[in-house]
Amino acid sequence: MMVLKAIDGNKEKLEAIATLLISERLLANATIDAPAVFYEADTIGVPQKKQTHVLSGISKSLLFKTINDLLRSTYQDEMPLLYSEPIIMLDPEHTEQIIAKLVKT
Repeated sequence: MMVLKAIDGNKEKLEAIATLLISERLLANATIDAPAVFYEADTIGVPQKKQTHVLSGISKSLLFKTINDLLRSTYQDEMPLLYSEPIIMLDPEHTEQIIAKLVKT
């Protein structure tokens, strides 16, 4: 299991991604955080400060490539920053509920 993270300055894009991935059964659930401050180095290493949003959703680790490919084909040059974090422990009852919402792998 994993927590999928997508970071983008466009909240509406993240809402569309959440809707798409849940409807395709690639995410079991999703939240979009309030605006956050995001620091990123520019090409010469100078920190740049941006306001952004973070989508978080639970899925199976085996679905990351499928999710990435779908979002890459949909958003191409406007692809959000996408990564995952492993879920180490999860209540077994919640695990079953989450797995039931996802495509079989």
